[in-house]
Amino acid sequence: MKITILCNDIAKVGFLSEHGLSLLIDDETIFDAGSTNVAVKNAEKLGIDFSRIKRIFVSHGHYDHVGGLLYFLRKIGKVDLYIHRKALAPKYSGTRFAGPSYDWRDIEEISNVHMLDGDVVIDGFKLINKVKFNPNVIDKRFNVNGIQDTFEDEINLFKDGILLTGCAHRGIEYILEEVSKNHNVHTVVGGFHLKDSSKTRIERVAIKFQKRGVKVVPLHCTGKTATEFFKHILKEKCILKSAGDVISV
Repeated sequence: MKITILCNDIAKVGFLSEHGLSLLIDDETIFDAGSTNVAVKNAEKLGIDFSRIKRIFVSHGHYDHVGGLLYFLRKIGKVDLYIHRKALAPKYSGTRFAGPSYDWRDIEEISNVHMLDGDVVIDGFKLINKVKFNPNVIDKRFNVNGIQDTFEDEINLFKDGILLTGCAHRGIEYILEEVSKNHNVHTVVGGFHLKDSSKTRIERVAIKFQKRGVKVVPLHCTGKTATEFFKHILKEKCILKSAGDVISV
């Protein structure tokens, strides 16, 4: 699998960065769209052929994953877009609105929207939605109209031994555990949402990665502290990449 990092909090020299995530998988599949048009601009710099893109998967409804959708769709045309039906609920971080800035009807006009619920297989990708809720790992700031967001809308991708996460709000350790029940995971790529986590939890996650023997590519909301600790513990099995990088796994 070839994964091109179109948007990330850190970028290679000459590329743009922002708080967001967007990955291009095998030149045909977009996983998340970043916050703004940064992912599209980086894709243009990389010479990405937008006409080859067949589908878009959205991990959850936060702005840093759905904000760039309009920019992509205006470039790609009317492709299939897969998102959980609860991702469109009004999401907040404290009192700050954390959803997209556009009207969702604009998305529906220029894409084929498929509302999902639960685990499903689409074009060889297994979409993992049913991960056990653990209140200890949920960021208490996030809410839906004042009610704790438990991220029932969160979708993770699995294909060919590779697990891809948007933010892993339900806990990267629990997502990995769930997917590993039925699949052999050898690589984990994406945001792990550990930037505000305790050192105890970061160490626990690192040990789980180590015991599973997986390679990890920590991006986006993983955080500097966790990323540095993973590199220290996992060594060559922790692969550090930025927006503009291409990895083959």
